[in-house]
Parts: sequence; C-alpha cells; structure tokens
Amino acid sequence: MNTGHRVIFAALACAGIAGTAPAAIAETPAGIPSQQEIGNQLKTRGLPTLGTAPAPPPGPAPEVVPANVPSVPPPHETRHPPIHPVVSYPPPAAAAPPSKTFRTITFEFGSAQLKPESIETLRNLGNALNQDLKDEKGFLIEGHTDKTGTRAYNEELSKRRADAVKDYLVKDLGVSADRLTTVGKGFSELADPRHPYAAENRRVVVVNIGAS
Repeated sequence: MNTGHRVIFAALACAGIAGTAPAAIAETPAGIPSQQEIGNQLKTRGLPTLGTAPAPPPGPAPEVVPANVPSVPPPHETRHPPIHPVVSYPPPAAAAPPSKTFRTITFEFGSAQLKPESIETLRNLGNALNQDLKDEKGFLIEGHTDKTGTRAYNEELSKRRADAVKDYLVKDLGVSADRLTTVGKGFSELADPRHPYAAENRRVVVVNIGAS
C-alpha cells in the first residue's frame, strides 16, 4: 500500500469514529436547586438514635459481705465523705432551624417583579412544600438586599420581594397561605459584609419556623 492510500484510509477511519460519537446530553441550568434538594434542606431534623450500652466484660465475682454485719473502719481511722468539685456547664446552644438560600430567585432592578428565569426554582420550591414538606407547619420567607440605597428603602423593597414569592407560591402552585410568613430584612444580614454591594447579598431565604 503506497503512502497516498494510507493517508486516505486513515482519514476514513477518523471519519467513522467521529460519526459514531454520542450526541451531547443537554444539562439543566446550573445552580437551580431540585425539588428533592429543597425538601432535604428544609426538612426537620430528627433526634439522634440512642445506642445500647455494651455489657460489662466478664470478671471476678464481687466480694460478698455477710448480711447484718456492719462495716467497721480500722482503729484510729476516720472516714470523711468524698469532696466532689462543682462544675458548671453553659447551656447548650439552640440548633438553628433548617433553612435554604435561593440565589436563583431574582427580580427586576429596584422592583418586586419576578424575572422569568426564577420560575423553575419557584416551581421546585412549591412542589417541595406541597409534597416533601407537606407535614411541616410553617415557613418564613426572608427578602435580602445589598447596601445600595437607604435602610428604609431596602427594608420595604425586600419585604415586597418576599411577598411576591409568597404570592406566586400561593396563587400559582397552591401552597397554603397559612403556612407562609414574610419579612423584609434589607441589608441588615449581608451574606458578604466585606462587599456590601455584591450580588451575593441579594437573595431570598426560606426558613422552616415550624421546626423551632
């Protein structure tokens, strides 16, 4: 086989391999939490299961003291009760209730109008509330902003945004309004205090207050 035939054969072989390559698999949008993920993060944590104490290892039988025979200390020996130091322990810190931060629920600039790209996240949240979390009593929807603008403006804007999330969950997804409470926190709890104007601070947080 001459050199020209070898080149043609190699080109045909490469073309055959390329033709049999599988098609690319479409991926879901990055960062959008699934219904299962939301349900797992907002579900009440149960108490840990207590184990069974192991049986003591076999050993010599304890010494048997005859009945009605008082224990007499040796002469010139006085027994004193043992002194145990008093140790005070701080009360255990209360565990934080389950919560989930949503950065894929977004709004138009300076508005409580939900952006279309928020709908998939809201649907997953609504389905989780209606199915995975149907036995949980109540949830708090928190609105958070960055530090652009005054405190009063951001508290009012974040409250309207939290209300917009609740309205969508109730009207479009059938979540009971009695289970949802809203609050606007403005920039009082920045996610990134070192960068108060960063997009990371603009978010919606859902807290399982029925677990507290």
